Amino acid sequence: MAAPALNQYFIEDASRIQGEIDQIMRAQGRVSALMKKSVLPDGQGHNFSSVVTNRSKRSGGGWANVAITNGSGNSNCTPTPSTVSPSRTQFAYTARQTTVYSEDICFEDARAGYNFKQQVASDRENFKLEIVDTWEDEDKAQFITAAGHKIILNASRTESGYGQAIPNALAQSQITQAHLDLYYMQILQDGGGSEPYASKSGAPLLPLICSMEASRAIQKGDSSIREDIRFAEQGKGDEARLLQNWSVDRAFGGFMHIIDVKMPRYDWVNGAYVERAYYTNSATTVGSEAIVNPDYINAAFEVAFIWHPDVIHRQVPSPIGSVGADTSGKAWNFNGDIQWLNIADKDINPFNDIGFWAARLKAAYRPIKPRYGYVLLFKRCPGIATVNCPSY
Repeated sequence: MAAPALNQYFIEDASRIQGEIDQIMRAQGRVSALMKKSVLPDGQGHNFSSVVTNRSKRSGGGWANVAITNGSGNSNCTPTPSTVSPSRTQFAYTARQTTVYSEDICFEDARAGYNFKQQVASDRENFKLEIVDTWEDEDKAQFITAAGHKIILNASRTESGYGQAIPNALAQSQITQAHLDLYYMQILQDGGGSEPYASKSGAPLLPLICSMEASRAIQKGDSSIREDIRFAEQGKGDEARLLQNWSVDRAFGGFMHIIDVKMPRYDWVNGAYVERAYYTNSATTVGSEAIVNPDYINAAFEVAFIWHPDVIHRQVPSPIGSVGADTSGKAWNFNGDIQWLNIADKDINPFNDIGFWAARLKAAYRPIKPRYGYVLLFKRCPGIATVNCPSY
C-alpha cells in the first residue's frame, strides 16, 4: 500500500524570506469562559436526564375565623390544613462529540522549511485556538437551544421555549433598554435574581452578553441611562472586584454588559433565518485562510443573551485509561487537550516521522434552569452617518 500524498505544508526559503514567522490572531468569544463545567458520569449510557424541583403552592384549607366551640363538632385544634404538593420537571439530554485533526507533518518536509520550528509552533497555536472556537460555537448553540425564552423583537415579541428553534418571525426592532427593562422585571419576578453576581443600590445586576454594537445601541437609544454608565474598573469595593472578575465592560440599567464580538448573526432568506458563519475561507500561498465573513459583517440580525449560569452546565467525561481486566489504552482528555500522534505503519509511516495533532471534544449539556435563559433576536442597523468636515 503506497503512502498517501502529503499536502504542501511549509513555505521553503526559495526567494530569501526576511524576518520571523508572524501569525494572524483571532477574536475570542466570551460564553465558554462563563459556562459552568462539571464531570459527566460513567456507566450511565449516552442519554441522560436531569430533574428540577419547581415552585408549588398550597391547595385546600385556608384561613378561617377562630370560633367558640359549640359542641357541634367544630374545633379550633383541628383546622382544615392546606397541602403543598411537589412539582418537578425532567429534562432529557444526550452526549455530543467531535474530533479534530491537523494536517500530517512529515519531518523531512518540515526541516526544509524556512524557520520551520516557528512555522510548526504557529501551526500548533492556530490548532489550539481553533479548538477554543469549536467549544465557543457549540456552547453558544447549546445555550440558544436550552434557553427557555427565545424572543423576536417585533411588535408581538414572538417567543419559543426550551428545546425549540428560534421563532420563524421577522424581527423589526433594534435592541433597546425598554426591552431589557421588561425582561429584567420578568426575570426578577420569576426568581432569577435571587442569587446575583453583583448588585447596585440593592438591586441585582443581570449579565447581558452582547456585541459592542448592541451595547452602544442600548446606550444611545435611551437618554435616561446615558448618565448611569459606570465602567467596572472605575468602581470601588467588593462590587467592583466582582465585575472585574467577570470581565464586565460596563454596568448600567440593571445589566452587566459583557461584550462579545462574535455573537451569532443571521439573515432572513426565503422566509427563514440563516445563520452567517463568523469565518469563511480564502485561498492563500499555502492552504486557505479563515477571514471574517463579509456575510457576517453585513448580516441584518443578531442575538444577545440574558445569561444565567444555571441554564445549562457543560459536562465532560473524565479521562479513562482502562476498563478493567488488564486492559489499557491512551487516557484522552475530552476537554480538547491537544496530543501529538505518530502512528507507525509499514506502508504509510514506516520510519515514525509523520505525525499530526489531535483533539477529542465530548460533552453533554445538562439543562437545569432553562427558564432563566433569554435569547433576544433583534434587527441590526449598521449604517454609519457621515459628518462633513468644517470649512476653513
